Amino acid sequence: MTITSLIDDFSPKRGLRGEHGLSLYIEAGATKLLFDTGQGGTFMENARTIGIDLTGLDAVVLSHGHYDHGGGVSDLYRSLEASLPPFFAGRGFDAVRSSRSGTRLMDIGLPVPALPPGAPLAVITTFEEFAPGVWFLPAAELVDGAEANPKFRIFSGDVEGIDHFDDELSLVFDEEDGIVIVTGCAHRGILNIARAAMRSFPGRPVKAIVGGFHLVDAEPETLSRVAAGIAAIAPKAVFCAHCTGPRGFAALSEGVQTTVAWLSCGLSITL
Repeated sequence: MTITSLIDDFSPKRGLRGEHGLSLYIEAGATKLLFDTGQGGTFMENARTIGIDLTGLDAVVLSHGHYDHGGGVSDLYRSLEASLPPFFAGRGFDAVRSSRSGTRLMDIGLPVPALPPGAPLAVITTFEEFAPGVWFLPAAELVDGAEANPKFRIFSGDVEGIDHFDDELSLVFDEEDGIVIVTGCAHRGILNIARAAMRSFPGRPVKAIVGGFHLVDAEPETLSRVAAGIAAIAPKAVFCAHCTGPRGFAALSEGVQTTVAWLSCGLSITL
């Protein structure tokens, strides 16, 4: 399988544009997926520059309902005039979401409407197979004792609460030599997500963990705990992106005795 970064916070390649966000183009066997779309249409410009054709997608998958992961969904579907791929998201992906700092609220949810009229929507609530060896993993069970970040808020009408990211979707690919776990931001904890995937494929080695791990503002003890947890899982490779942050990358590079690399905008990896 091949994973290409169309959007990341870091874009070292000439001719490509990065932004705070994530978009991954994934080919696994005959299946072609787009996982997240960044903030807007920049991922499509990068795809054209790289030479990736997005008109043949089998599915578009949203990791969670934040602007930097789903802001470009409408742009994509408006550009696909003929065959529209199904759009997969978790329940509540289009809820009103904000980031709170004291009395200040900043909108970080999806544009309204999140999808253009006619886009085929499928809401995922259970672990299920989309195509041979391609699985959707909904909100991972919280088993590591980590608490939700109180700055992330979600609204139900006028009622405001902490966002526990119940809509979060990850991907699991069952390859011949192990499983590959792909996350958007891992708001429910990268260790929780990895362990949920491993429980679904007992005894299978973890070939790679890929994506954003939301360690950018993590406390030192959290960085150490996550690095030790991933080291215990012993994946063959870890590819960080987006919200992992430089400190998270450094902690993983130091604590995980395997390949740890950054999946920057324009980079392709073959697993």
